[in-house]
Amino acid sequence: MFFSLLELLNSKNFKKTTTKKPMQIKIKKPQNEAERINWIKLARSENIGPITFFRLLEIFGSAELAIEKMPEFIAQVGVGKKVKICPQRDVENEIAALKKFGAEMLLFTDEDYPRLVREIYDPAIILTVFGRKELLNQDLIGVVGPRNATFHACKFAEKVALDLGEQNITIVSGLARGVDAAAHRGSLKTGTVAVIAGGIGNIYPAENSALYQQIYKEGALVSEAPFGSMPRGGNFIQRNRIISGMSYGVVVVEAGMQSGSLTTARFAIEQGRDVFAVPGSPMDPRCLGSNMLLEDGAIFTQGANRIIKEISGMRARFAEGGKLEEPEAPGFSGPEPKIPSDTDLKKVRDEILQRMGFSTISIEDIIIETNAPARLVHIALVQLELAGVVTVNAGRVVRC
Repeated sequence: MFFSLLELLNSKNFKKTTTKKPMQIKIKKPQNEAERINWIKLARSENIGPITFFRLLEIFGSAELAIEKMPEFIAQVGVGKKVKICPQRDVENEIAALKKFGAEMLLFTDEDYPRLVREIYDPAIILTVFGRKELLNQDLIGVVGPRNATFHACKFAEKVALDLGEQNITIVSGLARGVDAAAHRGSLKTGTVAVIAGGIGNIYPAENSALYQQIYKEGALVSEAPFGSMPRGGNFIQRNRIISGMSYGVVVVEAGMQSGSLTTARFAIEQGRDVFAVPGSPMDPRCLGSNMLLEDGAIFTQGANRIIKEISGMRARFAEGGKLEEPEAPGFSGPEPKIPSDTDLKKVRDEILQRMGFSTISIEDIIIETNAPARLVHIALVQLELAGVVTVNAGRVVRC
């Protein structure tokens, strides 16, 4: 669930949108195949999104212990539903299918995982890559626009992608019809990354099958979804945060007021990325969103030159970002971490539920209003979310 997908449009100046800081949690790398499988089991379990996953690692110290303690942990809430842990057989089948297909699974802690995605608020736990994974950590710029784009918009996207590629800048887009496909075509020979909503191996839309084949040979396809899974509505929005998170900045070629490209722009702003917007006719509803971005401070862009002018500054800004820091405490995945007593957790859970209405509230406000330790609040919210009592997204909480 997303809260106000177009909240960006309600802001007087999108540059004032709060940048969401990455979660300050140090992660211990899985040390062997058994630990990797436990990571994947936990990540592929029902209702375990990225933020919940990393909170569980922080609480329990390891994926194995989180899986073992999950039933007891959720039962403490006393209401709601149980989480279904992904069976190990399903994980082993997915790994075998990926190997046969020729794709690779990258965990958050793997060296080849895109480093810029590591520093966004809700990074993917797992990314599946088919093709040239070395492209994921080069200079990348996202190019997005609508599926029903004008001929001119597609031509512009192809040209700007070609020109950027000639400057050794890799293009990221979403393999949709329209602007996305045009951007990929323009950057095939110089480096292109397609972030798709379904699983690797599931080509969508079918009309882009030939382009899909070209991209995996010349570039890379990336997915957060399990191998072979069908794309669902919410996956497309989630996909957009990876496009912007992987990039220094995002070029919005054409966008109406209900365009998914505006959600990508919003993600980019929240992640501290630059937004470049291409001007369009004020009489064309397909350009109202991109023109609004320009009014509110996006970088005016008529071609690759403006982006190339900014690239050195963007490169310097992200030069040190995304480095993985492991915990210094040797017992992080050894002895069981100390978890607050159920008495303390119950007191916080009860107060949260008693005082929460059906409008969203930030986690920071809950901490202030309950006057409870932040760790207690975070653990209580993880319990309530896993039980299906509340939904937590982008640092805000709402009762289900």
